[in-house]
Amino acid sequence: MRAVMTVVLAGLVASASAAVDPDSVVGLWLLDGGSGDVAMDSSGNGNDGAIVGATWTDGHRGAALAFDGASHVAIPASPTTDDYLDGLTYMLWVDVVSVPNANSRVMERDWHNPTIQAGDADFYASVMTGTNNIDNGIRGGQHAPGEWAHVALTHDGATLTLYSGGEPVNESSVGSPTFTDANESGAIWLGQWKAAGWDLTGRIDEVAVFNVALGQADIQALMKDGLEATLVTAVDPAGKATTTWAAVKGVR
Repeated sequence: MRAVMTVVLAGLVASASAAVDPDSVVGLWLLDGGSGDVAMDSSGNGNDGAIVGATWTDGHRGAALAFDGASHVAIPASPTTDDYLDGLTYMLWVDVVSVPNANSRVMERDWHNPTIQAGDADFYASVMTGTNNIDNGIRGGQHAPGEWAHVALTHDGATLTLYSGGEPVNESSVGSPTFTDANESGAIWLGQWKAAGWDLTGRIDEVAVFNVALGQADIQALMKDGLEATLVTAVDPAGKATTTWAAVKGVR
């Protein structure tokens, strides 16, 4: 487990071709606390989540949260969790142990909009579009019990893309998402959706949300090097940052 530290948003520097605007980060949940009932948001946006029933365990990097089919993390709505007018990206590591229902919820914003779910052996991603909030979904990728899988969903205002292992595995021209359903508040759920059922049995680690559609190079860099190494910079006890955002920009 990595040591508890104060963090500041720094920017993605894993490769010269990949660069994430820090203003596009909605939330970063490293899930490395190792104890307690709060999933801390390392983005600086204050989108901490309440851990309900999930337990701390070993993760893909450091610690992670284990879900038993009756547990979840609830991240309350905020102005940042409801700002997807320019696009969106959801990503995380997940170990799907079992899928007792048709699709177990891995990560979801309120009323399936957007959502990442686990099928029997693949993943499902969707957003709601149009005045009738039509569910536009695509499937792809694969998972197996005991194995960590990296999955991401992006939407650029027109096209929904599902990534598995850093590779695009399916896409669909679905139009612009709508976030007007009366059931929606902007809250984000891990391991469950807002109504009980279709809960995840498995583990989740390193969750991130952006209000833009990241490209493949960014997704691969985040997957390979991790959120902490690429988006978060440690600050020493004296308060002196080892790397500053200004310095990072100067490298590009």
